Amino acid sequence: AAENLPGLVVKLIERDARAVEIGKILTSFSDGITKRLLKLAERKFGAPPCKYAWLAFGSQARQEQVLGSDQDNGLLLPDDVDVDIDNDYFQHVAEFVNDGLDSCGMPYCPGEIMAKTDKWRQPLAVWKSYFAGWIEEPAPKAVMHSSIFFDMRHIAGDIELTKSLRGYVLDRAKSNTIF
Repeated sequence: AAENLPGLVVKLIERDARAVEIGKILTSFSDGITKRLLKLAERKFGAPPCKYAWLAFGSQARQEQVLGSDQDNGLLLPDDVDVDIDNDYFQHVAEFVNDGLDSCGMPYCPGEIMAKTDKWRQPLAVWKSYFAGWIEEPAPKAVMHSSIFFDMRHIAGDIELTKSLRGYVLDRAKSNTIF
């Protein structure tokens, strides 16, 4: 299906589709491919040992993808995850999905903002601490991360984990005058 995307985009442009519509269509494919890869990963590695949420950031979260958009994603785990035991499972799943997305034309993020990077595969409390730092310490790198991570969208897994993180971020950001 991913191999057909360039031809689809050409046809949409020939039919005067708006860029915003094309971005949403491409993002829908990215979302679907990600969900399919997660199912294939479960088939290969077994059922997840705990709940998780796969998150998209940046252009995928905003539904503004173009052909060749890079990946920006992360894995949100519950606070009670046993990182020592469960990290191997989620590392394998994340590598499988990120490698699969790359094979489907969504290249790796040059800044390594992908679930297969240890830093972006963390429990809820760690994600909260990341956002708290970006909100409270507007250093240049924090501003860059804000421009990527504050566009966050749930793709798969436990929606309640995502809602918990999103609620925390919104509460924290609204009490900061910069935001």
